[in-house]
Amino acid sequence: MPLKIAPEDRKLAVIFGIVLAVALLLSVYTIQTDRGAGGVPSSYSSGDSGAKAAFLLLQNTGYSPRRWSDDPRKLASLPPGATLILADPFPADEPDLQAVREFVSKGGRVVATGVGAAFFFPQKRFSPGMPHFQWKSYKPQEPSDLTRGIDEIKLAPQYYFDSAKGEIPFADGDERPVTRFSYGAGEVIWWSTSDPLTNAGIRESDNAQLLLNSVGDPGRGPVLWDEYFHQGSKTVLDSVIDSPIRWALVQAALIGVIVCFTFSRRFGPVRQSVAASRLAPIEYVETLAALYSRTGAAHVTVEIVYERFRAALQRRYSVRTDAPVSQVAATIVNHLGGADFAAVTDTIQQIEDSVSDPSFPAVRATELIRQMHEWSARLK
Repeated sequence: MPLKIAPEDRKLAVIFGIVLAVALLLSVYTIQTDRGAGGVPSSYSSGDSGAKAAFLLLQNTGYSPRRWSDDPRKLASLPPGATLILADPFPADEPDLQAVREFVSKGGRVVATGVGAAFFFPQKRFSPGMPHFQWKSYKPQEPSDLTRGIDEIKLAPQYYFDSAKGEIPFADGDERPVTRFSYGAGEVIWWSTSDPLTNAGIRESDNAQLLLNSVGDPGRGPVLWDEYFHQGSKTVLDSVIDSPIRWALVQAALIGVIVCFTFSRRFGPVRQSVAASRLAPIEYVETLAALYSRTGAAHVTVEIVYERFRAALQRRYSVRTDAPVSQVAATIVNHLGGADFAAVTDTIQQIEDSVSDPSFPAVRATELIRQMHEWSARLK
């Protein structure tokens, strides 16, 4: 017996197949292009957003860096000349942040990148600006140990530093992506983004030299590459999100949404579709106004508004639509209070005279219509 599928169900099946195929292709492409950890600039990651190349560069240039994944409170045992690299850190709790601050205040140096560093040094030193999704060049502003041997650096920042809160070694107009400031006996070198030390960015222009200048001379002291704030507060959910399993979960969620959609199509209440009106009141008004303007029929608009005004007076105050001007004026003055009878009479007379005057000016017609609207609003 052949399987019979309703046209509506066949259409849904085709759409479901297309969406599933696109999701599979996207997941395969993303898994292939996302080499390494990819989420944070970890010294273990060889992905584009990892920082293994920067760690190896320090090793091969005499710095002897080592990865730091211990409790931040142990930083107190390091000598004053030590350097700690915080690449896009994820802060844990306040005692950990305070341990890093004490390390700097006793003479240590921190090279921090990304907005996460704001939790370690909370004084407002930056603000969002024009984000750049492509690499942009920034030139040195003045000779210093940070700009030594650098013609330009390339990165794609999304916020910039306040020049009044520290040294600005690189800039382009009002965009200042790097800053340096003192903190106790030590100093903090803060990049607004970790782009220059990632595997994809360290090869751009003089980004590698910026890393070496920020760390300082090889003999200054030990260099620690932080991995604690990449792993210390990482949950099981974070690990799942950083793995290819996340794409399987996305596909499962998509299938669940489609199942709910098909259920609602089959068992939902049947309602007649509402046909949206194709008439747009504002379009009608604009078209009518353009017609009156081209034909010079300002007196016609006054006549229409005046007839509606007289009809409203008849309904509310029993004033006949053919009542004389004096009676209409008296009714308006009696119910407005404080209105000048002569002025109201003159205005109504001008309105009635304009009805039979094809050459009546549009500006004066607008004034008379506005006056009738004002009376209508006050008379309710």
